[in-house]
Amino acid sequence: MPAALGKRKRGASKEEGEDGDDKAQLQALLQRHFEARFKPLDATFAQPAAREDDDDEDEDDERLTDHSESEWDGISEDEDSDTPKVEVIDYTTSSKTDITATMSKKELKAYLSSKPPSTNTSTTSQPPKKPTASSDPEDSAAFLANDLALQRLIAESHILSAAGGNPSHYLSTAAASTPTNTRAFAEGRTRLKTTDMRVQALGAKSSILSQAKMPMNMRKGILKSATDKEDKRRREARENGIILERVAKGKGRVHKKMTTRRERAVDMPSVGKMRGAELKISAREIRAIEAEGKRKEKGARRRRR
Repeated sequence: MPAALGKRKRGASKEEGEDGDDKAQLQALLQRHFEARFKPLDATFAQPAAREDDDDEDEDDERLTDHSESEWDGISEDEDSDTPKVEVIDYTTSSKTDITATMSKKELKAYLSSKPPSTNTSTTSQPPKKPTASSDPEDSAAFLANDLALQRLIAESHILSAAGGNPSHYLSTAAASTPTNTRAFAEGRTRLKTTDMRVQALGAKSSILSQAKMPMNMRKGILKSATDKEDKRRREARENGIILERVAKGKGRVHKKMTTRRERAVDMPSVGKMRGAELKISAREIRAIEAEGKRKEKGARRRRR
Protein backbone atom coordinates (compact mmCIF):
# COMPACT_ATOMS: atom_id res chain seq x y z
CA MET A 1 0.00 0.00 0.00
CA PRO A 2 1.58 3.20 -1.02
CA ALA A 3 2.36 5.64 1.75
CA ALA A 4 0.05 8.65 1.87
CA LEU A 5 2.01 11.81 1.54
CA GLY A 6 0.68 14.68 3.64
CA LYS A 7 0.19 18.09 2.08
CA ARG A 8 1.59 21.24 3.58
CA LYS A 9 -1.05 23.26 5.35
CA ARG A 10 -0.85 26.83 4.17
CA GLY A 11 -4.29 28.02 5.14
CA ALA A 12 -3.31 29.15 8.62
CA SER A 13 -0.30 31.10 7.41
CA LYS A 14 -2.37 32.78 4.72
CA GLU A 15 -4.99 33.80 7.27
CA GLU A 16 -2.31 35.18 9.59
CA GLY A 17 -0.80 37.16 6.71
CA GLU A 18 -4.17 38.55 5.74
CA ASP A 19 -4.88 39.59 9.32
CA GLY A 20 -1.53 41.37 9.56
CA ASP A 21 -2.09 43.18 6.27
CA ASP A 22 -5.55 44.26 7.35
CA LYS A 23 -4.20 45.65 10.63
CA ALA A 24 -1.44 47.55 8.83
CA GLN A 25 -3.90 48.99 6.33
CA LEU A 26 -6.30 50.01 9.05
CA GLN A 27 -3.50 51.62 11.03
CA ALA A 28 -2.24 53.53 7.97
CA LEU A 29 -5.79 54.60 7.18
CA LEU A 30 -6.34 55.81 10.73
CA GLN A 31 -3.03 57.67 10.66
CA ARG A 32 -3.91 59.50 7.44
CA HIS A 33 -7.33 60.40 8.77
CA PHE A 34 -5.83 61.68 12.02
CA GLU A 35 -3.19 63.75 10.19
CA ALA A 36 -5.90 65.23 7.97
CA ARG A 37 -7.88 66.39 11.03
CA PHE A 38 -4.98 67.30 13.34
CA LYS A 39 -1.24 67.86 13.16
CA PRO A 40 0.94 65.10 11.67
CA LEU A 41 2.48 62.69 14.12
CA ASP A 42 6.17 62.96 15.01
CA ALA A 43 6.93 59.26 15.12
CA THR A 44 5.86 56.86 12.40
CA PHE A 45 4.58 53.48 13.28
CA ALA A 46 6.56 50.59 11.83
CA GLN A 47 4.55 48.03 9.99
CA PRO A 48 4.94 44.50 11.35
CA ALA A 49 6.98 42.26 9.12
CA ALA A 50 5.46 39.04 7.91
CA ARG A 51 7.00 35.73 8.78
CA GLU A 52 9.02 33.99 6.14
CA ASP A 53 8.30 30.31 6.07
CA ASP A 54 9.23 29.38 2.54
CA ASP A 55 9.74 30.91 -0.84
CA ASP A 56 6.33 29.72 -1.86
CA GLU A 57 4.66 31.42 1.08
CA ASP A 58 6.40 34.74 0.27
CA GLU A 59 5.24 34.61 -3.29
CA ASP A 60 1.70 33.80 -2.19
CA ASP A 61 1.74 36.72 0.27
CA GLU A 62 2.98 39.13 -2.40
CA ARG A 63 0.27 37.98 -4.74
CA LEU A 64 -2.37 38.42 -2.08
CA THR A 65 -1.16 41.92 -1.14
CA ASP A 66 -0.96 43.01 -4.77
CA HIS A 67 -4.42 41.66 -5.37
CA SER A 68 -5.83 43.43 -2.29
CA GLU A 69 -4.18 46.75 -3.19
CA SER A 70 -5.52 46.55 -6.71
CA GLU A 71 -9.03 45.89 -5.43
CA TRP A 72 -9.03 48.74 -2.77
CA ASP A 73 -9.93 52.10 -4.25
CA GLY A 74 -9.43 54.22 -1.08
CA ILE A 75 -11.83 56.06 1.20
CA SER A 76 -14.98 57.28 -0.41
CA GLU A 77 -16.54 60.63 0.36
CA ASP A 78 -19.55 58.97 1.95
CA GLU A 79 -17.39 57.12 4.44
CA ASP A 80 -15.45 60.30 5.24
CA SER A 81 -18.66 62.21 5.88
CA ASP A 82 -20.04 59.46 8.12
CA THR A 83 -17.06 59.55 10.48
CA PRO A 84 -17.75 61.52 13.69
CA LYS A 85 -16.02 64.88 13.97
CA VAL A 86 -13.86 65.52 17.04
CA GLU A 87 -14.56 68.82 18.79
CA VAL A 88 -11.61 70.34 20.67
CA ILE A 89 -12.31 72.76 23.57
CA ASP A 90 -9.43 74.77 25.05
CA TYR A 91 -9.83 76.02 28.64
CA THR A 92 -6.34 77.44 29.04
CA THR A 93 -7.09 80.87 27.57
CA SER A 94 -9.90 83.04 28.96
CA SER A 95 -12.40 84.31 26.44
CA LYS A 96 -12.60 88.09 26.15
CA THR A 97 -16.29 88.02 25.26
CA ASP A 98 -17.35 86.77 28.72
CA ILE A 99 -20.33 88.70 30.12
CA THR A 100 -19.22 88.58 33.75
CA ALA A 101 -15.73 89.87 32.94
CA THR A 102 -16.84 93.51 32.71
CA MET A 103 -19.43 93.41 35.53
CA SER A 104 -19.01 95.13 38.87
CA LYS A 105 -19.48 93.38 42.19
CA LYS A 106 -23.04 94.67 42.58
CA GLU A 107 -24.04 93.66 39.05
CA LEU A 108 -22.38 90.25 39.41
CA LYS A 109 -24.26 89.64 42.67
CA ALA A 110 -27.56 90.56 41.02
CA TYR A 111 -26.68 88.40 38.01
CA LEU A 112 -25.94 85.31 40.11
CA SER A 113 -28.88 85.74 42.50
CA SER A 114 -32.14 83.88 41.96
CA LYS A 115 -34.27 87.00 42.50
CA PRO A 116 -35.51 88.90 39.44
CA PRO A 117 -33.80 92.26 38.87
CA SER A 118 -35.69 95.35 39.97
CA THR A 119 -36.61 98.08 37.54
CA ASN A 120 -35.06 100.83 39.66
CA THR A 121 -31.49 99.55 39.41
CA SER A 122 -29.62 100.56 36.29
CA THR A 123 -27.79 97.90 34.29
CA THR A 124 -24.82 100.07 33.36
CA SER A 125 -22.70 101.37 36.22
CA GLN A 126 -21.34 104.86 35.68
CA PRO A 127 -18.47 106.10 37.86
CA PRO A 128 -19.27 109.22 39.91
CA LYS A 129 -18.08 112.43 38.38
CA LYS A 130 -15.34 114.15 40.34
CA PRO A 131 -15.93 117.85 40.92
CA THR A 132 -13.39 119.93 39.09
CA ALA A 133 -11.66 122.86 40.72
CA SER A 134 -12.50 125.20 37.86
CA SER A 135 -16.28 124.62 38.13
CA ASP A 136 -16.76 125.83 41.74
CA PRO A 137 -13.51 126.78 43.46
CA GLU A 138 -15.21 128.25 46.55
CA ASP A 139 -16.54 124.86 47.68
CA SER A 140 -13.28 123.00 47.31
CA ALA A 141 -12.05 120.85 50.18
CA ALA A 142 -8.86 122.84 50.62
CA PHE A 143 -10.71 126.13 51.16
CA LEU A 144 -13.13 124.53 53.61
CA ALA A 145 -10.23 123.10 55.60
CA ASN A 146 -8.54 126.52 55.65
CA ASP A 147 -11.76 128.16 56.85
CA LEU A 148 -12.09 125.64 59.67
CA ALA A 149 -8.47 126.17 60.71
CA LEU A 150 -8.98 129.97 60.68
CA GLN A 151 -12.11 129.73 62.83
CA ARG A 152 -10.28 127.56 65.36
CA LEU A 153 -7.34 129.98 65.44
CA ILE A 154 -9.62 132.95 66.12
CA ALA A 155 -11.51 131.09 68.86
CA GLU A 156 -8.32 129.83 70.54
CA SER A 157 -6.23 132.98 70.13
CA HIS A 158 -6.76 134.13 73.73
CA ILE A 159 -5.42 130.80 75.02
CA LEU A 160 -2.34 131.03 72.82
CA SER A 161 -1.69 134.66 73.76
CA ALA A 162 -1.99 133.89 77.48
CA ALA A 163 0.57 131.09 77.17
CA GLY A 164 3.30 133.34 75.71
CA GLY A 165 4.08 137.02 76.37
CA ASN A 166 2.92 139.09 73.38
CA PRO A 167 3.49 142.80 74.10
CA SER A 168 1.00 143.92 71.42
CA HIS A 169 -1.89 142.01 73.04
CA TYR A 170 -4.07 143.37 75.80
CA LEU A 171 -3.29 140.26 77.90
CA SER A 172 0.44 140.97 77.69
CA THR A 173 0.60 142.18 81.28
CA ALA A 174 -0.65 138.87 82.64
CA ALA A 175 1.46 136.87 80.21
CA ALA A 176 4.64 138.87 80.84
CA SER A 177 4.27 138.51 84.59
CA THR A 178 4.26 134.72 84.24
CA PRO A 179 7.65 133.25 85.20
CA THR A 180 9.80 131.59 82.56
CA ASN A 181 9.79 128.16 84.18
CA THR A 182 5.96 128.17 84.13
CA ARG A 183 5.84 128.99 80.40
CA ALA A 184 7.96 125.93 79.63
CA PHE A 185 5.10 123.65 80.74
CA ALA A 186 2.34 125.75 79.17
CA GLU A 187 2.19 123.65 76.00
CA GLY A 188 0.37 120.76 77.67
CA ARG A 189 -2.14 123.06 79.38
CA THR A 190 -2.75 124.93 76.14
CA ARG A 191 -3.41 121.69 74.29
CA LEU A 192 -5.81 120.59 77.04
CA LYS A 193 -7.73 123.87 76.93
CA THR A 194 -8.02 123.86 73.15
CA THR A 195 -9.24 120.27 73.22
CA ASP A 196 -11.85 121.23 75.82
CA MET A 197 -13.05 124.11 73.64
CA ARG A 198 -13.38 121.85 70.59
CA VAL A 199 -15.29 119.24 72.58
CA GLN A 200 -17.69 121.89 73.88
CA ALA A 201 -18.17 123.20 70.33
CA LEU A 202 -19.23 119.71 69.26
CA GLY A 203 -21.98 119.70 71.91
CA ALA A 204 -20.46 118.55 75.20
CA LYS A 205 -22.62 119.21 78.27
CA SER A 206 -19.79 120.10 80.63
CA SER A 207 -16.12 120.93 80.48
CA ILE A 208 -13.50 118.25 81.04
CA LEU A 209 -11.58 120.70 83.23
CA SER A 210 -14.42 121.24 85.70
CA GLN A 211 -14.19 119.26 88.92
CA ALA A 212 -17.46 117.84 90.18
CA LYS A 213 -16.65 117.46 93.88
CA MET A 214 -14.54 119.88 95.91
CA PRO A 215 -14.85 121.94 99.11
CA MET A 216 -17.19 124.91 98.93
CA ASN A 217 -14.48 127.44 99.90
CA MET A 218 -12.23 126.26 97.06
CA ARG A 219 -15.09 126.44 94.58
CA LYS A 220 -16.00 129.96 95.66
CA GLY A 221 -12.36 131.04 95.37
CA ILE A 222 -12.06 129.59 91.86
CA LEU A 223 -15.26 131.29 90.72
CA LYS A 224 -14.18 134.61 92.23
CA SER A 225 -10.76 134.54 90.56
CA ALA A 226 -12.32 133.64 87.20
CA THR A 227 -14.83 136.49 87.55
CA ASP A 228 -12.11 138.99 88.48
CA LYS A 229 -9.96 137.91 85.53
CA GLU A 230 -12.86 138.27 83.11
CA ASP A 231 -13.76 141.71 84.47
CA LYS A 232 -10.15 142.83 84.15
CA ARG A 233 -9.94 141.56 80.57
CA ARG A 234 -13.13 143.37 79.57
CA ARG A 235 -12.09 146.58 81.33
CA GLU A 236 -8.71 146.67 79.56
CA ALA A 237 -10.36 145.90 76.23
CA ARG A 238 -12.87 148.70 76.75
CA GLU A 239 -10.06 151.15 77.57
CA ASN A 240 -8.08 150.13 74.47
CA GLY A 241 -11.12 150.32 72.19
CA ILE A 242 -11.32 146.58 71.49
CA ILE A 243 -14.73 145.04 70.93
CA LEU A 244 -15.12 141.66 72.61
CA GLU A 245 -17.72 138.97 72.26
CA ARG A 246 -21.02 139.21 74.08
CA VAL A 247 -21.49 137.49 77.38
CA ALA A 248 -23.38 134.25 76.95
CA LYS A 249 -26.73 133.91 78.64
CA GLY A 250 -26.34 132.58 82.16
CA LYS A 251 -22.53 132.97 82.22
CA GLY A 252 -20.45 135.63 83.92
CA ARG A 253 -23.31 136.98 85.99
CA VAL A 254 -23.53 136.97 89.78
CA HIS A 255 -26.95 135.90 90.95
CA LYS A 256 -28.38 137.96 93.81
CA LYS A 257 -29.58 136.20 96.91
CA MET A 258 -33.31 135.84 97.27
CA THR A 259 -34.49 138.14 100.05
CA THR A 260 -38.16 137.26 99.77
CA ARG A 261 -39.46 134.21 101.56
CA ARG A 262 -40.39 131.28 99.44
CA GLU A 263 -44.10 130.60 99.33
CA ARG A 264 -45.24 127.25 100.61
CA ALA A 265 -47.77 125.07 98.95
CA VAL A 266 -51.35 124.96 100.19
CA ASP A 267 -51.20 121.40 101.47
CA MET A 268 -47.80 121.82 103.15
CA PRO A 269 -47.73 122.20 106.95
CA SER A 270 -46.79 125.59 108.36
CA VAL A 271 -44.53 124.04 111.00
CA GLY A 272 -41.49 121.87 110.33
CA LYS A 273 -39.97 120.60 107.11
CA MET A 274 -41.24 117.83 104.89
CA ARG A 275 -38.57 115.48 103.58
CA GLY A 276 -40.18 112.76 101.59
CA ALA A 277 -43.05 111.44 103.73
CA GLU A 278 -41.48 112.54 107.03
CA LEU A 279 -42.24 115.77 108.88
CA LYS A 280 -39.31 117.05 110.92
CA ILE A 281 -40.01 119.65 113.65
CA SER A 282 -37.09 121.27 115.41
CA ALA A 283 -36.94 121.93 119.16
CA ARG A 284 -37.10 125.68 118.59
CA GLU A 285 -40.40 125.35 116.78
CA ILE A 286 -41.76 123.14 119.57
CA ARG A 287 -40.85 125.75 122.20
CA ALA A 288 -42.42 128.49 120.10
CA ILE A 289 -45.65 126.49 119.83
CA GLU A 290 -45.71 125.83 123.58
CA ALA A 291 -45.03 129.48 124.40
CA GLU A 292 -47.78 130.58 122.06
CA GLY A 293 -50.21 128.20 123.81
CA LYS A 294 -49.31 129.57 127.24
CA ARG A 295 -49.89 133.12 126.05
CA LYS A 296 -53.33 132.20 124.78
CA GLU A 297 -54.23 130.59 128.12
CA LYS A 298 -53.14 133.68 130.07
CA GLY A 299 -55.20 135.94 127.85
CA ALA A 300 -58.30 133.77 128.32
CA ARG A 301 -57.95 133.83 132.11
CA ARG A 302 -57.68 137.60 132.14
CA ARG A 303 -60.83 137.91 130.09
CA ARG A 304 -62.78 135.66 132.46
CA ARG A 305 -61.88 137.82 135.44
